[in-house]
Amino acid sequence: MPHRKAAVFGLDGITFDLLQPWLDEGRLPNLARLLAEGAGGPLRSTIPPVSASAWPSFMTGTNPGQHSVIDFTYPAPDGYDVRVSNGRTRAVPAIYEFAGAAGRQVGVISLPMTEPPQPVNGFMLCSFLTPSQESDYTYPQSLKQELLDACGPYPMRMSEKGRGVDPGVFVRACKQLEIDRAKSVLYLLREKPWDLFIYILETTDNLQHEIWHLVDPTHPLHDPAMAARVLPDILDYYEMVDRLLGEMLALVPADALTVVLSDHGFGPFHKFFHINNWLAQNGWLAFKRTPVSLLKRAAFRLGVTPINALKALTALRLSDVRKNVKRGRGGGVLRRAFLSFNDVDWARTKAFSVGNFGQVYLNVKGQRPQGAVDPAEYEALRDAIITAAKALRDPEDGSQVVPVVYRREEVFQGISAARLPDLVLHTDRAKYVSFGHADFGSNKVIEPSLGQTGHHHMNGVLGLRGPGVRAGARLEGARLVDPTPTILHYLGLPVPRYMDGRVLTEAFTDEFNAANPVVTSDIGPGDGFGGDAVFSDAEEEQVLQKLRDLGYVA
Repeated sequence: MPHRKAAVFGLDGITFDLLQPWLDEGRLPNLARLLAEGAGGPLRSTIPPVSASAWPSFMTGTNPGQHSVIDFTYPAPDGYDVRVSNGRTRAVPAIYEFAGAAGRQVGVISLPMTEPPQPVNGFMLCSFLTPSQESDYTYPQSLKQELLDACGPYPMRMSEKGRGVDPGVFVRACKQLEIDRAKSVLYLLREKPWDLFIYILETTDNLQHEIWHLVDPTHPLHDPAMAARVLPDILDYYEMVDRLLGEMLALVPADALTVVLSDHGFGPFHKFFHINNWLAQNGWLAFKRTPVSLLKRAAFRLGVTPINALKALTALRLSDVRKNVKRGRGGGVLRRAFLSFNDVDWARTKAFSVGNFGQVYLNVKGQRPQGAVDPAEYEALRDAIITAAKALRDPEDGSQVVPVVYRREEVFQGISAARLPDLVLHTDRAKYVSFGHADFGSNKVIEPSLGQTGHHHMNGVLGLRGPGVRAGARLEGARLVDPTPTILHYLGLPVPRYMDGRVLTEAFTDEFNAANPVVTSDIGPGDGFGGDAVFSDAEEEQVLQKLRDLGYVA
């Protein structure tokens, strides 16, 4: 069995749509060199293209129907409580677990959806959903103090500086976070033994949500004056990312496989699509008739909503109060003040949405405690929702909001499929994003976006370089589930047959493929789900607050 090494560097959400001109201009020399010297091309994300689900698809080589993670939040499989995904929600093994079980030393840093840290044959440093700086975020625990002594604090939370107010300040805050994190990453690359190294740089995603209207002159919110002022900071940020990537690549042995990838692409979006409002409008979601709920619905119709509260607080420059509303601090208070799932009459509700990417769950009898859908009408109801969704048009210009609807079985297969959405309303990603930040964030069905101007698109980036890789090869048709079986194969390890991904043999030379035939194993994907109650109540609220900071929940 060959003993090879592999290093994976994830740049969350990067896309050739944004980077290619800068690659051509020589602004990103390290990434350009890796792509020129190796094999690369677009990398198609999962359905839905959300980091919470996409990174587990990468690390397991499987679709969400196997690994079970569909979004940052999801409804309890046997009820209506909204739960937070975490590293134990994942139902099948990750690549670093396979490598560790085979005796390989692994290092995993800032890979989303690994929190809280787990024992590995090597080290792990979690960040994305780590509750706080005081949490245990490393394995072994002693690594936390070692890094503090050697490198200083590893930032856990994205800075809010300038967010929504001054994009230049926010860009510079993203840059500083990555510079501070890179100290620990470089230390671990240098000082610790590893055969498989994985590091995910997160702020590329956070930044692109906020600044897309500045880099895209066709965006309806494009501000030429602001763009001219902030573009130098944006370019400086990406050049810094490339420079840090170069410093890391310099520490990867020449005989190792290097992989650079993103979990999804990015692009513009213009408007929110409030699915729960649309479901209620069509009679599939019903509200309680109690005096309190009737009063909240009347206020809702008049515009008493979280989004309008944010607009008013922003206009009045009441930033501290605005942050509390935006982040949903005191979620119970907000649910009492605004229309929410607390006001839904589940016994009369046939469908509801939880999540940011069009997930629709049917309230089926025998599956949820107040099920309103008889199993005999399940397919007819799905057909009706699909037909209505595809017929939905933007009243402003007649655009089709939802061009594609996926039934569960069309995109989710495996041991976890039964707990996943019954439908995914896949919006026109260039224009519309499903709003799942709040149960009922607005009283509109379609309205202009607030704050964010860029969102996740389907095509990310993949590049591979190393001995046996075909220099300059253009990869077509690669999917996010393919890198893990490819890396396992390169490490000389068997690829489980249950993985949905395949070994990208076209990335390698004929000589390498002839000398290294793909070996598979019949190991099963697992026999159950991870636990849902990994974080304490206090830690879960801290995690929810981080997600609110990022705009994923309210």
